[in-house]
Amino acid sequence: MIIPFVNFSGQANDAIAFYETVFEVKDKQVSYFKDMPEEMKQHFSHDTDNYVMHAEMTVNGTKVWIGDTTEGVISGEMVSLSVPMTEQEEIRKTFDRLKEDGEVLMELAQTFYSPLFGSVKDKFGVIWHLICQ
Repeated sequence: MIIPFVNFSGQANDAIAFYETVFEVKDKQVSYFKDMPEEMKQHFSHDTDNYVMHAEMTVNGTKVWIGDTTEGVISGEMVSLSVPMTEQEEIRKTFDRLKEDGEVLMELAQTFYSPLFGSVKDKFGVIWHLICQ
């Protein structure tokens, strides 16, 4: 399964509220920057406390993930793809293939939300988030 991840620059809450009414979403879940562990908060200003770290909802039968980024986004280029996997070795293999002639955005590492997570922009400019669930 591949899950689209839509990035915003501080407008994720507004977008979620909008999509919630447009698509009559009943299953949204939202986590905010202020919810992350203290050691991670030090990398962000307090202005981002109410930014959406991760949200998910089902839109017309498809799971969609949404979040805010502190790096800004370009309208129309806000979608990346998330690939949940269960095997860490499979994630490592996929990550290594995607990073060939690409750019590592976040090295594979354990996080507070996953035993293994990493982000890479492939040689075509597509951003992939690989996450172990």
